[in-house]
Amino acid sequence: MLNIDESAQKGVKLGPFTVTRNDIRQFAEAMGDIHPYYIDAEVAQKAGYADVIAPPMFCMRLRGGRMLPEVTLPSGLTSLHAGQEIEFYDEIVAGGRYTITARVADVYEKTGRSGSMDIIVRESVVRDATDRTIITIRERQIVRSPEKKL
Repeated sequence: MLNIDESAQKGVKLGPFTVTRNDIRQFAEAMGDIHPYYIDAEVAQKAGYADVIAPPMFCMRLRGGRMLPEVTLPSGLTSLHAGQEIEFYDEIVAGGRYTITARVADVYEKTGRSGSMDIIVRESVVRDATDRTIITIRERQIVRSPEKKL
């Protein structure tokens, strides 16, 4: 089984950073999802939000498009993304200040049809300025020898 560096288990902290209306608009347009709540502050405020809100998957943009913390694999191993779960507790709102704390939550070995593999489970938590959890992201990464077929 993989030995993960202790610092990865403690995790990394990103932020605090402020999400702007422009950040949200650019993301929504790039995704082709221009719901009025994402681009029109007046419409969002009439719906009860303080400002425009971010599309749900905006949380993935916040952490820079990569799994965190980064884990250096021993030579000769390869990996692939093996899924994710996201729990939403509230919306990301323009003007809000957020931090992300990411850590390796678990590492375990599993045997599949083609043999053994290690699974790295990462957990990232997005919190607002009051330290309230807004979103929790759990991701799995399969690590194995490249000679084994997936």
